[in-house]
Amino acid sequence: MPDVNIMRIDPVTRRVTWGWNLLPARNTGIELLVQLVAKTILTTAGQDYLRPEYGGSILSLTGRSLNSNDIPRLNADIAYIVRKSEEQIMREQIDKPVSASERLKKITLLGIDISLVTGVIRIDILVENESGEADRFNFEASVRN
Repeated sequence: MPDVNIMRIDPVTRRVTWGWNLLPARNTGIELLVQLVAKTILTTAGQDYLRPEYGGSILSLTGRSLNSNDIPRLNADIAYIVRKSEEQIMREQIDKPVSASERLKKITLLGIDISLVTGVIRIDILVENESGEADRFNFEASVRN
C-alpha cells in the first residue's frame, strides 16, 4: 500500500529528516517499511488516542542530562525501544494483507554512537522485509551534557 512521504530519508546518508519533500513521492516496498519503522520508533506512546500504547518513545530520551555513567542505561533503553517497535509492527501486520516487500521480518540495531562532548546520540538501524530485501536508516538526537 503506497504512502506519501511524511519524513525524508536521504538516499545517500540514509539520515531521517523532517518535513515534506519538495516533490512528494509515493513509497512502496522496502522504502515504505523503512518509513514505518522510523515513524514507529520516533512516535511517543500516548500521542495516538486510538492506540495509546503505540510507539517506541525514543524521543522521550532527548533532553536528559548525559554523563558517562548513563551510557549503559541509555544503550539498554534504545535496544528495548527498537525491540518494542519491532514487536508492535509485527503484531499489527499479522492478520493484514501486506505484501512480502512491505512485511517486516526483522529490525537490527546496527550501532549506537554517544558523544559526551557534543551530547549527540546517533542510532543506526537495519530493516529487513519478508522478500529478503534490507535497507538501513539513521537519526541523531541531542541530549544535555
